[in-house]
Amino acid sequence: MNPIDRSRLGRFVSGFTLIELVVVMGIIAILAGLLLPALATAQGTGRRIACISNHRQLALAWQQYASDNSQALVWTVDDGDNVRFTNWVAGHLGRADEATNTTLLADRRRSLFAAYIPTPGIYRCPADPSRFCRSVSMNNRLNPVRVVGSVLAVGGYGTNFSIYRKLPEINNAAGIFVILDERYDSINEANFASDLSNTGTLSGDGVPSPFWWLDTPAGYHRKAINLSFADGHVESHTWQRATTLGPIGKTGFRHTTADDPDCAWLQRRASERVRVH
Repeated sequence: MNPIDRSRLGRFVSGFTLIELVVVMGIIAILAGLLLPALATAQGTGRRIACISNHRQLALAWQQYASDNSQALVWTVDDGDNVRFTNWVAGHLGRADEATNTTLLADRRRSLFAAYIPTPGIYRCPADPSRFCRSVSMNNRLNPVRVVGSVLAVGGYGTNFSIYRKLPEINNAAGIFVILDERYDSINEANFASDLSNTGTLSGDGVPSPFWWLDTPAGYHRKAINLSFADGHVESHTWQRATTLGPIGKTGFRHTTADDPDCAWLQRRASERVRVH
């Protein structure tokens, strides 16, 4: 065996030059710049899919409750008046002791859905940036309960639109939403107030002048929201106008415009106009 010629070997194992290192680092930076947006998109898609799965389970629990209770819909309690009922899900996010308390969500003495959904994580959108334990609210036209003094009331006007107490009362189950993601600066009690009056009249007759939000829906998935419907299906809706949701921190009777397509879209899915016999 011939001895190793170290002088010849050294010519082959010499290190990279500075220029070669700079070129390699530049290629790595370019690849990272190309991959990071793709990774962010994949992460966002994963969160949206997980959120849709959560909504399907919530819709199934809503339907199962009606099936187990002679078609009566689960209560949608507005406990902003500090009157505490057993609600479809417990916890007022405006109270410090309840905002992050996941045990309330699975407490069968407080949450009617707890018998069907024992996992608190189902109530939270993976894309919600807040610390709250819940991201979802229920359409307040579905068996609402609110006590004002000694009188039951409904948050949100529009008396010429239906309030549903039993599942068969919903004529178009595929067109009425049950649960949606509510934005973290708006969410408090577990109902989403759909004000169908627009003009400020109790009946809701007349031309919108303009539309407004009582509660503000979310847009956590690239300006899109997930909603479950009374027939069990889930939809994603992308808000069409940048002004629809408005800036963070401005909620509650926040006006949009008289021709806002997004408010109109959600209102059409909140309730059906009362039929005149």
